[in-house]
Amino acid sequence: MTRLAIIGNGVAATTAIREIRSKDKSIEIDLFTDERHPYYPRPYLIDLVANRRTIKETIRYDLDWYEKNDVNLYLSTPVFQIDTQKLRIISTGDDYGKYDSILIAVGSRPFIPPFEGLDKNNVHVIRTLDDALDIREAVKGAGREIVIGGGILGIELAAAMKEIGGDPIVVDFAKHLLPIQLDAEGSKVLTKQIEERGIQVLFGFECKAITGDRDATGIISKQGDKIEGDLVVIATGVRSNTIIAKNSGIDYHHGISVDEHMQTSAKGVFAAGDCAEWNNEWYGIIPWATATARIAARNMMEFGSDKFDGITPSNQLQVVGIDLTSMGNVHPDSPEYETKISVDIKNGKYFKAVFKDDVVVGGIALGNRKIALKLRSLISKGEKVEDRQSIFDDA
Repeated sequence: MTRLAIIGNGVAATTAIREIRSKDKSIEIDLFTDERHPYYPRPYLIDLVANRRTIKETIRYDLDWYEKNDVNLYLSTPVFQIDTQKLRIISTGDDYGKYDSILIAVGSRPFIPPFEGLDKNNVHVIRTLDDALDIREAVKGAGREIVIGGGILGIELAAAMKEIGGDPIVVDFAKHLLPIQLDAEGSKVLTKQIEERGIQVLFGFECKAITGDRDATGIISKQGDKIEGDLVVIATGVRSNTIIAKNSGIDYHHGISVDEHMQTSAKGVFAAGDCAEWNNEWYGIIPWATATARIAARNMMEFGSDKFDGITPSNQLQVVGIDLTSMGNVHPDSPEYETKISVDIKNGKYFKAVFKDDVVVGGIALGNRKIALKLRSLISKGEKVEDRQSIFDDA
């Protein structure tokens, strides 16, 4: 009987399980996770902080799902290393035997800058369900919450804190919010909407240290500016989790290096999702996780059966309840590109289409899902747009 091991329990891992089970019911699957909870979508953690979901409602696949799919689930079982010669899992638990293939799907880990004072009480990151519970509890006794990081996670977390009675401020070293998904003009529209919801945003603040003795009392910048607050959450982005690769002698760069079959430098060991890097590309988005996981699963069952040829990066999000879609090339950097922009600051809408040779190759839609779908369709078709004036008419 074929035996497969999956390390990790996020989107990539569960996608791989569904792909395998859609084609073969007999393969034995062992899944290892260092968490004590079964699968939950990480975006649900914001709802958990805001008391919009219970723990039960946060977990999407309960234990019955794993049993139904005939998966041996090992909770609270961290994997530190893979014996790449014998294809064995090295954990704190028992010897789990030899596998025919192993999939590393451990996602990403929070990036924590080397601030002084990280060891103080009431300093948090949010990555797991238990992190969310800790932060929700900490907000109850806090006077002011400081969120370091103006990305999607930081903004959403601040909004969740506000919803349960907090008084959050978001600080970021960047000049504007979401520099990957938005340009400066689009960011102004979003920032105004956020501030109207009672969330203060401060740009250009380069944090040096978290102040206080044992407990956090605020932060100080490299320029000496101070902000007082008794709860600090660091949301400064994520990095691909390459620890298992490093411990196992598997090649990695920004992420774990994989080929077109999602196989790593170790034969029989595959990687997918946020932890995987293909052709110098890495995206921490759901389409990347699902696409790479399906290719990995197919090749674990029958090597060479499918090849990965990349994705068009696209983020469809809700930021403080506002629809935001960013896809393709939204930051053109040469004269061969042209742009068409529509701005409505009062109503919180911003649209941008990026053209190359009259073909839409990138776009931003803030505040209108219909325009997002229209831009997505134009990008996927790759056809010339004759009438640019009507491209945002559905708004």
